[in-house]
Parts: sequence; structure tokens; C-alpha cells
Amino acid sequence: MAGMELQEIFFRLIVSSVLGGCIGLERELKNKSAGFVTMILVCLGATTIALIQEELLIRQINMITAHPELANSFKLDITRLSAQVVTGVGFIGGGAIIYTKDKVFGITTAAVLWITAAIGLAVGYGFIFLSVSAFLIVVITLIVMKFFEKRILLLIKEKLSLKINNK
Repeated sequence: MAGMELQEIFFRLIVSSVLGGCIGLERELKNKSAGFVTMILVCLGATTIALIQEELLIRQINMITAHPELANSFKLDITRLSAQVVTGVGFIGGGAIIYTKDKVFGITTAAVLWITAAIGLAVGYGFIFLSVSAFLIVVITLIVMKFFEKRILLLIKEKLSLKINNK
């Protein structure tokens, strides 16, 4: 690549794989449909797209710097490829959602796919602190908040049951 150092590219790809893998491990341990490998691939794919987009921007800047007369000929939308990641992962996430008569499954998995792609984009653009922070919040949400969610819902149902029975 013309602009970024190979070590930086490799570092971002490794960080992306580790973060995606850790999120996927949590999903895998809970026997969810999108697990370890899927989350690595989603995160890594988003990172790769961000790296491509960043490299295209660097090349365009270099071209305009070398040939200022071409400046008006270039039109670069630095969000175009990233937007397609969001759309594509949204489509994949939609496939993870299953409706039955009285239940809906897979919404959390779809949301995890989406945030994993967002983390991958952030890594690809070099926002490592943002990526790691979002990753930590995702893990806390999936492990700690899910634990409390079940307990809180159980308490609410018990109180409602007591109120209905006692009127």
C-alpha cells in the first residue's frame, strides 16, 4: 500500500481479530448462531473495508498533491464503503432473527453482529481507544447486564404475580 505502514495495517487486523474473537467467544459459549469465527470475520471484514477506504483517501491526496490541476476531477466520499458495511451487516443480522408464534429469537445476536462491525470499522480507521472501549462495554453488556436483566425481570414478574393474586 502506498500510504500506511505494513506494520500498522497488520496491527489493526490483529486487534480486529482479537476483539471480534472475544465477542464471538461469548456468543459461542452461549451456543448462539453467530459465534467465534463469524464475529472474527465480521470484525475483520469491516476493518479491511476501513483500511481500503483509508488507503484510497491517502492515494487521492497524494495524486492531488502531485497534480494539483486534477483537484476538481476527484470526488471522494470517505463514508461510502463504510456505509455499505453497515447495510451488509444489517442484512446478515436480519437473517439471524427468527420469529415464532409467541417469541422472537436472535435480536441480541443481530445487534452483536452490528456492533462488532462498527468496532471493526473503528479499528480499521485507527480509533483503537474507541474500539477497545466499545468492546469492553459490549462484553459488560452481554455478560453482566444479561445477568441483571434476567434477575430484574424475574422480580418484576413475581411482584406482578403477587399483586394479581392479592388484588
